[in-house]
Amino acid sequence: MITKYQAGIAVVFALGASLGFRSAVSRSFAGNVRELVNQQSAASDRFEERLNSDGTMFGVTLQRTRVYDTKGLQEPKSVLWKTPKLFTINPREDAPSVPTFPIYYGAANIVTANNEAYFIRRIDDGHLLFVIDLQTGEVKGRFKLQGEIFSSPVIAGALLFVGENKGGFYAFDRQDWKAKWEISKKGYYAYGSAPAVADGMIYFGSAKFIIEPIVGPFDNTKRRGGVSAVDALTGKQKWMFTVNGSPTPIAVAEGVIYFGDDDHHLFAVNAKDGREIWQFKASDNVRTPAIMEGRVFFSDDGGNLYAVDLKNGKAIWKAAKKNKVATVLTAYNKLVYYGGRENSLYAVDALTGEERWVYRTTKPCPAPVAANGAIYVACQDSTLMAIDAETGQERWKYQTSHPLWSHPVVGNGVIYYLDQEGVMYALGSS
Repeated sequence: MITKYQAGIAVVFALGASLGFRSAVSRSFAGNVRELVNQQSAASDRFEERLNSDGTMFGVTLQRTRVYDTKGLQEPKSVLWKTPKLFTINPREDAPSVPTFPIYYGAANIVTANNEAYFIRRIDDGHLLFVIDLQTGEVKGRFKLQGEIFSSPVIAGALLFVGENKGGFYAFDRQDWKAKWEISKKGYYAYGSAPAVADGMIYFGSAKFIIEPIVGPFDNTKRRGGVSAVDALTGKQKWMFTVNGSPTPIAVAEGVIYFGDDDHHLFAVNAKDGREIWQFKASDNVRTPAIMEGRVFFSDDGGNLYAVDLKNGKAIWKAAKKNKVATVLTAYNKLVYYGGRENSLYAVDALTGEERWVYRTTKPCPAPVAANGAIYVACQDSTLMAIDAETGQERWKYQTSHPLWSHPVVGNGVIYYLDQEGVMYALGSS
């Protein structure tokens, strides 16, 4: 593991279907790059000083609620389009080499912006970033990232941001796909950082391995990490807040960022200057927070669920559920939703921590998403479902041809998803 994170990395761009991409490291072109007319100007730079990624990032919103502000799908009646096979999944490559405990169910993430979808897929000698037209399913571009593991892409204005686990971080102009800036933090890795952009600043986590003398039979490898605040237009670091272990993805609300670490802590930090406001000690390592109703919700590695007051960092409730939390959380309409380790989907009252309803499944379900009164979830038995967010009653169930590889994406009465055959679909009600 240590050798992998210490390995060298290069970023190389391959010619896409209709766009070319320039290398972030060498600045050399791979193929003929098509220049676009509408390049970002100094005026648009000034306009984008308040860049944010609300609605165009992992977790969808800056609060990481997983809620789409759009019309949901009433009932899927047709495949509006599907792409050709985009990639091949090798089960042995995608399965972990060793069991991971505790169980934490996840899926690939698709980010959407301006009628385009973006996602990253690992291949044998690197990663591919795909750009898909949401109206037609056309592959508008793809480029190759030669490296180990990359974060989910994040969109803010005309820029796309992505981090990689060697500590590199890149910003690209989506109009001409030239590198806007790049930074490197030697010795750090940023896998799982899931960046967020708020008020012109991008926040992301990274960590590095600390090798300590062996004491007894225990692992002598530790991690020391931090969250960086970087100007989204220039790449200039403003501050860094250090933590023990790797930081979680970051949620943002009203000038404060919230994140956890591998040392059982949840932090609230001033987004402007990096000053700690409060910290909360959990029973185990903290996972991705979600913000709603003046509270920050999160689970820990033990599968417990917490609600903490945003203002003072005090616990409002802790719920040690029988079916432990196994996914990131969805926060919507005063309820918190999650998939359990023993299958099924759960809704918990955000005010009390009491269970509101359970939707029984026979297979594990990655985290759901919410839109317009419904919860959408894809389980590992090739079913895509819509469940009433308030009552837990099934609205519809759709049998897919193959198991889903991604979380579902909701957009204006359409649902998009990737399956394990490497094909992307758009489902509609007409």
